Amino acid sequence: MLGHGIGPGDEVITTPYTWGATVAAILAIGAVPVFADIQADCPVIDPESVASRITPRTKAILAVHLFGYPADMPALRQIANEHGLYLFEDGSQAHGARLKGELVGRFGHASAFSCMALKPLGGTEGGYCIFEDKEAAERAYLHGKHPRGLAPDRAESLTDEGLLDSLQLGWRPCAIGAELVRTGLPTLDAENADRRENARHLRSLLEDIPGIHIDAEPEGSEPIYHLMSIRYDREIIPLSPAECLEKLASTGLGAFHYVPTPIHRLRRMNWHNYDGPDIFWHRQLRDSGIHYNETRCPTAERRSQSSFEMGWNWTETNPHAMEQIVSALRALTTIL
Repeated sequence: MLGHGIGPGDEVITTPYTWGATVAAILAIGAVPVFADIQADCPVIDPESVASRITPRTKAILAVHLFGYPADMPALRQIANEHGLYLFEDGSQAHGARLKGELVGRFGHASAFSCMALKPLGGTEGGYCIFEDKEAAERAYLHGKHPRGLAPDRAESLTDEGLLDSLQLGWRPCAIGAELVRTGLPTLDAENADRRENARHLRSLLEDIPGIHIDAEPEGSEPIYHLMSIRYDREIIPLSPAECLEKLASTGLGAFHYVPTPIHRLRRMNWHNYDGPDIFWHRQLRDSGIHYNETRCPTAERRSQSSFEMGWNWTETNPHAMEQIVSALRALTTIL
């Protein structure tokens, strides 16, 4: 976003159903997150909801390929083009995922991928970015390290002092982490294929259990299932996510609640009634006049109260393990 000039007061439309780092990236540059709802059958941003959130202050859309599911990038790119907006991708959970044969990260004007240790392409911390535009890439680069790495034609215009100045934020990965990522690339596609195969086997086994669902794969997509998200019908399984986790733990299955509260409902985002220590982004939100208690994202809010997740580092096919998981999930339908 910095490479494309997004900054103070600019609105960036994104999803509230994500990890906070997505939204923190918007807040860190002084911009204002505006939240659009997610799709009913997939945990990614809904293009129709995005279109309804556009204002004269909107400068960009930030889509998240959550859990490794590709967002509807062709529809989002069309909206962005029609309104003169930038389109960015957060592919942190979708290394190697594809949509209509194209790798995610290649649909937007720029994209970012986290490579922390638990990601499908893991290192230590940090990550990498992809840009359509070389100028934008170099502007972003200057926030990460000294200008010495600029293209030679650009560097020639700077003196040694300009190439080695100390004005940078250090937003870059360490060399060890980068090497771990590089060595993980050759096996990524095969590991993703086995993640998909295990997920599809699990989905087929769940078909005869009422009230428990795995999101459908969007048409033409190849998700990579960084996490396995399980949705359930509260009418059939009248349990909170916390109660589900407790019941699953009793069977020996570990699970967790990845988005217990959509971002727009977090206390620290709602500056007007927050009574804790002041936070730097409160000023920019206050100046914008935005009140997130007025934001309505019913699908995201409903999903946060009727879903939970499991780690999905199943990088080899394992039908027996899938059967064991289903046996544990079946216990949710037996309410004592």
